[in-house]
Amino acid sequence: MRYRLELLSADEGSAVRDFIEAWVDQRALHRIVEAEGGAWPTGTLEEQVEALHEFSSRWDFRGGGERLDIGVSAVEADAERIYADAAELGLTTAIPPSQSRYDHALVLGGTALASIYRLKYLYELIEGGLGIGRVAVLTALRELGDSELVLVRERPEVASVVADDPRTEFDVMVAAVEFFSGSTAEIELSPNDNPHLASAQAKIGNALVLAAPSADPDRRANSRDNYDVYCSQIGPNESVLIVTSSIYLPYQFFIGLQALGWEHPLTVEAIGFPPEWMQGVLTGPTNVLQELRSALFGARTTLQLLRVED
Repeated sequence: MRYRLELLSADEGSAVRDFIEAWVDQRALHRIVEAEGGAWPTGTLEEQVEALHEFSSRWDFRGGGERLDIGVSAVEADAERIYADAAELGLTTAIPPSQSRYDHALVLGGTALASIYRLKYLYELIEGGLGIGRVAVLTALRELGDSELVLVRERPEVASVVADDPRTEFDVMVAAVEFFSGSTAEIELSPNDNPHLASAQAKIGNALVLAAPSADPDRRANSRDNYDVYCSQIGPNESVLIVTSSIYLPYQFFIGLQALGWEHPLTVEAIGFPPEWMQGVLTGPTNVLQELRSALFGARTTLQLLRVED
């Protein structure tokens, strides 16, 4: 499935709702739910998504922890079936961008290895002829875990990105942009006594790396905060390419739509780098179901915003 939406005019979100309806109606999603013992819900689209999100609580393998801490579960035995259905949903495949040029490329931050590969994929596409007006790398000042750096150091092609022992997700993204672009960063830090409210930015060639402060002082910055720090720089009739990991495509796409809005003409597309680059890290059947739960959460909150604006 391609995650792309072209808003030709301010349509009060009808095109967004239609996209979510088509996404929910995919046979692959039906099969996953039914194979897990669920009955397909009835009612309005909002009621269906609410019920599906509630059902997906069985896929909350994180339990509030980090993704790298997710252990092996019983779903591993159904790997072949889950991978096949996930491919139809776009979570385990890489589809190239549909356009030859975009006004903005937004690269979402995450675990260190995935963040580096997202930038690697974007710069490979640019080297291959993809036109990008401006690169915006949207990240946070999240402290890195030792296990994240170990994973990067095990990959010879990108190990040098973390040679200086980066401390935060922002540090990794800055080093990766420098590595792939060949440019040097100009960094500006905005510290705060509350680490959740600290922020930073780096200018690197035509790329801007932004570490967003949290909108809530009691939690660290999330994906919506990352988008919000840049979305005001995207104008009407412009095109946006979101670059993330394939497994996070639907969630990042839905949250991106929330941040970018549907009040003016806009083209939004999300792509992911080839999942095989991760060599099984964060791409197992358990991860697929965990991120399908995240996708349902993204669809649910998007529909809630649409209802508020009706």
